[in-house]
Amino acid sequence: MAKRKSTSTNKKAVKAASPKADKLKDLKIADGKSGMAKDIQEVKDLEHLLGVKQSNPFRTTSEAVLTERMGEMTLADLQALAVNVGILPSGNKLNLKNKIMRAFKSHGGAGAGYNVGWQRPLVDPSSDAAREILRISRENF
Repeated sequence: MAKRKSTSTNKKAVKAASPKADKLKDLKIADGKSGMAKDIQEVKDLEHLLGVKQSNPFRTTSEAVLTERMGEMTLADLQALAVNVGILPSGNKLNLKNKIMRAFKSHGGAGAGYNVGWQRPLVDPSSDAAREILRISRENF
């Protein structure tokens, strides 16, 4: 059977832009993703200055940074990270990511967001690094 070609003679007239459409163009999307790359980079810079890599097996205190790092890892890299964290490195890539993320969220001072007791400062408060940390942390407030 031959296919029929449909031809439409009805063409819609193009309407002029209404004031409502102009207002919609000015709206900004609040999806939580805009500016995330900038925020992640600021977290990385701050953690580098604070020396988080020496004090945390995950080498970060930000869930977004950990998710980004795990997205770039191979299965062997994820297994090595799991061993460093103290997790049995079994399963496929997705299972390992989920195990590591659960451990991150339950780890004190990393994903759980609490510290017990007093610690000595990682950076000398009178140094240039401390001033840089204060500048970065005060930028958004």
